[in-house]
Amino acid sequence: MENRNFINGNFIDSISNKSVDVINPANQSLVGSINEAMDDEIDLAIDSAKNAFQKRILQDMDAKVKSKMMRAIGAKLREYSVEGGKLLSLENGKTISQCVGEFKGAADTFDFYAGMTDKIENKLIPSGKDTFNYVVLEPFGVSLQIIPWNYPVSIFSGMVAQNLIVGNTIVIKPPELCPLSTNFYGRIFKEVGVPEGIINIVHGRGEVTGRKLVKHNGIDYIVFTGSPEVASEILKETADRIIPCHFELGGKSAAIIYPDADIDKAVDSTVKGIFKPNAGQICVAMSRVIVHPKIKDEYMSKLISKTKKLKIGSGADADTDVTPLISKDQIQRVSNYVKSGIQSGAELTLGGNEHDNKLGNFYEPTIFNNVSTDSTIAQEEIFGPVTSVFDFEDEEQAIDIVNSTNYGLASGVFTADDQKAKWTAERIQAGIIWHNDWFVDGTNLPGGGYKKSGYGRDGGMDGIYSHGQTKRVSKRLY
Repeated sequence: MENRNFINGNFIDSISNKSVDVINPANQSLVGSINEAMDDEIDLAIDSAKNAFQKRILQDMDAKVKSKMMRAIGAKLREYSVEGGKLLSLENGKTISQCVGEFKGAADTFDFYAGMTDKIENKLIPSGKDTFNYVVLEPFGVSLQIIPWNYPVSIFSGMVAQNLIVGNTIVIKPPELCPLSTNFYGRIFKEVGVPEGIINIVHGRGEVTGRKLVKHNGIDYIVFTGSPEVASEILKETADRIIPCHFELGGKSAAIIYPDADIDKAVDSTVKGIFKPNAGQICVAMSRVIVHPKIKDEYMSKLISKTKKLKIGSGADADTDVTPLISKDQIQRVSNYVKSGIQSGAELTLGGNEHDNKLGNFYEPTIFNNVSTDSTIAQEEIFGPVTSVFDFEDEEQAIDIVNSTNYGLASGVFTADDQKAKWTAERIQAGIIWHNDWFVDGTNLPGGGYKKSGYGRDGGMDGIYSHGQTKRVSKRLY
């Protein structure tokens, strides 16, 4: 288990002599520790990335060479998927199968973008017979990337792969709560022969190392996935330097279930949308359900019945459905929101308590009914296994409820009427709309937020252009 920072192509011994403990959320045991990067390590990492950028290593790299390098990274991720998945499960809490799948999904991401290295086309723009004009996509420079704890391996791959295509060199900070599994990337980069300096991995606490990285004058571009509150701090810190930023900031995702919907499919989607994927600790969790009164009783009965059967437990148990929350702080956060929901007058239909296993960070799958749209639990991201159910009388009211929050990341519509689904999708303010299922995804599909869910797009070709800047070159012909 490598616990050092990866800088300029090598794992280096700690300069700061500081470390951060990594705790298993299922039983509070010590998984290991990670070296904490402070000023000296941060300077080394950013200088390394700056030097690699100035040498134009990525910009001048032949597309076929870059593609081969990225495919090799993908192959190594698959090779290490079982070993890495077991470690990720220990430090993150998700099931081993989910974590192994995360490594394999990360490999798919590198494979997809490996096929895009020679697909970026410059544009020729005619503007008269005596001029020649073309537009090229270029990198920003040194890209600081800060990734969250819920899906660290997959988000790492998406950020890095897209930026490699564009040509940004990278300093990336994994989450302090589960950083160890991301160090497999450093091992892979070294084994594959990734050129020194183009990708540097530095570890540490967000409020210390993360803040120092954001303040560093050597950074040209920031990519952040996390909360709007932290994103706001990043914007304030970088405002005077006018640093371009790319944000994915979570959501309060809602599903509309129309009277003609397949109720069983809607119930299955709710369970996997809010309870099963990492105990609701996912930015696109189905945290709100807007269901028509004609089918609400049947929907609620089936949802409660199915939810009661879910097994709460450690990710090490293959039969686990609902895994632990990442930390004791997260347990407290979820508990406070549930108390707020009860105080608001919402009907607590199921759950609402910590699980009997007090050693781990387990919380019961929780369902609120008859929730007021202006209540705290209806407006704020809880990031736990808690969903709120609302009534609606007509399509316009359903749209109003969906759009009543400051978030706009994902949403869903359940109906047998494709015309109604299209009408609904056109009116929802969100970057992702799913129809008759939850998590209809693919590496080639773009995603991103509206409103406080951020800006910029990841995935597919849109993601590539979102991480670069265009340059126009014009010539007068004589």
